[in-house]
Amino acid sequence: MRNFGGKKNSHTEINITSLIDVIFMLVIFFMIGASFEKPAIALTLPNAASGTMQDRIFVTISVDAEGRVYFDSEEIEKAELAARFAAFNQELRNVTVALECDGGVVFDNVVSVMDIIKLAGVRNVAIRHEW
Repeated sequence: MRNFGGKKNSHTEINITSLIDVIFMLVIFFMIGASFEKPAIALTLPNAASGTMQDRIFVTISVDAEGRVYFDSEEIEKAELAARFAAFNQELRNVTVALECDGGVVFDNVVSVMDIIKLAGVRNVAIRHEW
């Protein structure tokens, strides 16, 4: 069989210029979006002979949808809550309370638990939530 047409050039090209542009845009996006954790001010802190380590005590107070109160996963009555904090005595200033409440809790219950915590002398209270 004879081919009467001219010699065909079967050389094909793939143009990847647009693909390279997309890759460069992704690289720039991730470089800008990356968080580099470094302190804003570089400091060399001095040593002190009289310094002491402050131990923090973390307590979780939970209030469920029915209004039950839990002290570190142990169910207690609201009246017992103040007595639990009184047991810390002088270490009360080192206590940090994480207060977590169900979304369906009546706001009065949350306020009464916060009042008990604050009246007991706890200074550091954090309310836990989801992002």
